Amino acid sequence: MDERQKLRERAEAVLGRLRGQPHGRPVFVEFSGTPKSGKSTCIDIVGHFFRRLEFRVLAPTEGASKRTPYYLKKNLVAFNTWSASYALNHIFDGLYSADHYDISILDRGPFDALVWFEFLSREGDIRVEDARKIQDFLLIDDWRSVIDAVFLFKADPSTSMERENEHKLVEDPGRAMNPDVLAALNEAYDSVRKRYESCFPRFEVIDTSSEEKTTARTTAFRVANMILDLFDGVDHG
Repeated sequence: MDERQKLRERAEAVLGRLRGQPHGRPVFVEFSGTPKSGKSTCIDIVGHFFRRLEFRVLAPTEGASKRTPYYLKKNLVAFNTWSASYALNHIFDGLYSADHYDISILDRGPFDALVWFEFLSREGDIRVEDARKIQDFLLIDDWRSVIDAVFLFKADPSTSMERENEHKLVEDPGRAMNPDVLAALNEAYDSVRKRYESCFPRFEVIDTSSEEKTTARTTAFRVANMILDLFDGVDHG
């Protein structure tokens, strides 16, 4: 039996248990990380896997950069405030919707917003005291505590830029997609993770810099297995 079949059978067993008991809250997983680190690709593969097996999955139809109103993209404080608000709304949908989801996938959730406001305060785009107020709000227990796992995707700046430019006709850097900003973001992710990692039940760092060691499918396989692990710790009754 190959590994994919084992994963499928494991997922089907979990789903059988879920359907045999009263429904509680979904498993919440946040995908976080730097641009072009493989986060969105993994969300697509993992979401497809669970939907195909008839799990009820709440996930955004578009990635964070596409769903945010275009007119906010030149103001990163506004952009990330909107994105953080979207994430909270997504959490409320998972908790209170009558659709009774099994899995809720957040593409950039509370942890990612913590990082971006740390980064923006360092860059001088927002006052440090205001960034801290927003971070404290995002850490309110009612919504922070339901995040069962954070998957932090990382890639070194050169790998991210290579992926960004692979199919482009011009290679001019953007505000976020340039080596200096990507390096600063990686440092912010590391710093905020050390400060707040204990606030989240499970935290997994996934470095996709070396494609010789990892592929999109192997990464998704690993993440899907970790999501299945979470069903043992979440009350669905």
